[in-house]
Amino acid sequence: MKWILIALATVIVFAGGLYFAKRSAAPSPGTFYASEGRTHVPVGKRVAYKTNPPTSGNHYADWTRPGVFDTPRYPDENLVHSLEHGYIIISYNCALGADTGKASSSKQGTESASLSDPAWKSNDCTDLKKQLAAVVEEKKPFKMIVIPRPNMPYRIALTAWSRLDTMDTVDSARIVRFIDAFRNNGPEQTME
Repeated sequence: MKWILIALATVIVFAGGLYFAKRSAAPSPGTFYASEGRTHVPVGKRVAYKTNPPTSGNHYADWTRPGVFDTPRYPDENLVHSLEHGYIIISYNCALGADTGKASSSKQGTESASLSDPAWKSNDCTDLKKQLAAVVEEKKPFKMIVIPRPNMPYRIALTAWSRLDTMDTVDSARIVRFIDAFRNNGPEQTME
């Protein structure tokens, strides 16, 4: 009996080690982008980020608090500070069709894009926001932001510090993996 228990314990330890080794070898979700800096800049000074939406860089001293927003009322410089604190930001662009990934007008995906496109008032857009909000609610809104981004060339983008993942439709499992991998893992640990 003693040898059976020893063999069983050995098999369990070996299988557990294999499971954790395989899991840790799995690639991290999204694409890695090197940090663009972490310096505070004066409010009003605009920062040119290398990705859209930004994944890191210099930013304002104030950050955006958690929430699901209907307007893009926070500048990137505040949102990037949230990323530094370990936030996950889910940006969405209703002017890009889920089926095509193409803009519904030639101005979408550019700096001149706005919420004036009829797509932002559509049932499809309302459903998209509800789906994203439901994922956030399921995972708890701690350090989570959902915000429209009409100048983004993607329908949905997930950002964390130095990470970006994009998709055309809501993939809840993929969003949850991103949240689990990066939430509260920014370079500046805060208690919020």
